Amino acid sequence: MTFSEFSSVLQIVIWPVVALIAIAVVRPYLAALLAGAKVKLSMGGQSIETTLPELREVIEEQAGGILTPEHIAYLEALFAHGVKSYPKGIEGEEQKLLRPVRNSGLIMTIPKDASLGSAHSIQLSALGRLYLRARQIKK
Repeated sequence: MTFSEFSSVLQIVIWPVVALIAIAVVRPYLAALLAGAKVKLSMGGQSIETTLPELREVIEEQAGGILTPEHIAYLEALFAHGVKSYPKGIEGEEQKLLRPVRNSGLIMTIPKDASLGSAHSIQLSALGRLYLRARQIKK
């Protein structure tokens, strides 16, 4: 192998390594920028501007404290799979699990405004999707 061939191979190998190192160096700065990103919410003619981490904290307080890993796993499953059906309604322990999540507005019942016991399905609300996005930025 000549020096010019070796040099060509070395250039091909080095660029991905340099790119990976650059990403590793820049990543914390990008995360800090995204954490401070503003979100503008408009409801009923009023506008509120906040950050995603602050919005995540408000949602967790509204749910009665930090959501448990069970709550978060349920929300992530809804995000991944869409609507979850309950042909006989939601019963027992699952009602206890879902009540604070529903009360904080992170999920919606189908039919709309049905009690958990009479709901046929559960889906993630827009606020729930926003909450999960805020959690992803936190990671």
